[in-house]
Amino acid sequence: MTDRTWLNRDHQMEPGAELFRSDRRFFAEAYSASHSQLLLRSVEGDDGLGRHHETTIDILFKPVDALKIETDFRGLTIRRATDDEASKIKEPLVGVDDAPDVRVFLLDSQNTTGYVVSMAVGWQEGVLGPTRRSFFNNAGSYDPRWPNQSLHGANPGFNEASVQDLIQALKHPADQRRDRFRTVHVLMTCIDLRDGPDIAGSGVFLTREDAENARAQLAPEVTDCWIETLPIGL
Repeated sequence: MTDRTWLNRDHQMEPGAELFRSDRRFFAEAYSASHSQLLLRSVEGDDGLGRHHETTIDILFKPVDALKIETDFRGLTIRRATDDEASKIKEPLVGVDDAPDVRVFLLDSQNTTGYVVSMAVGWQEGVLGPTRRSFFNNAGSYDPRWPNQSLHGANPGFNEASVQDLIQALKHPADQRRDRFRTVHVLMTCIDLRDGPDIAGSGVFLTREDAENARAQLAPEVTDCWIETLPIGL
C-alpha cells in the first residue's frame, strides 16, 4: 500500500491547521537548488531508537524560500502557521515573497519548532525499491534515465561511487590483470520520435534484480525498455 498527499491550495490547509503528525524519526535527506526542493525522510528498517519500520516516508517542500529546521526529528508534526505567526517569521526575511501562496509551515519536534517557507508540502509512504532514490524523483518520458539521486536537479556528485568502490562491490582486488570479466546489466530504452527511434542506455546495475526494479520505473514512460547483459573487465 502507498499513501500519497500533496497540498498546494488554501482550501487544503487553513491557517493554523495541523497537516501531518508522526511519532517516527525523520532526517533532512536532501536539498536541490532546482525548484528549491527540501526532502525529509523516515527510513525503512531500524530507526536507531529501538523501532523497526516496514515503510519509508518522504516529505517534500517546494519551492522553498527560507527555512530554519533541525536535521534530526524524533517525532514530527507539521502545521500551517496562523496569519500572525507567518507575518512574524516572514518580516525579517530579506527577499521572501509576501504573496498569499507563499506559506509558512511550522515543524514541531521534541519541544522545538522550526519553519519552512514554501508554496507546497506533500508526503508519500510506501516501500522504496532498491533502485529508487525517493518517491519524488521519478523517470520521465522526455529523459528516460534512472534517477540516481533523491531529487531532480544538477548532480553535485556526492553520491557518485569511485572505481575502487565498484571493484570492491564486485569482490575482486584492484591490483590484478584484467584477464577475467564479470557482467553488468544495462537498462536500455527506446522512444519513438518524429525522425525515428531514439535508443539509449539508461542505467547500469550489478544485479539482474536491480535492473528489473529500475525497468519497472521506466517502462511506462517509453516505447520499449529492455535489459542487456554486458561484460566488464576485471
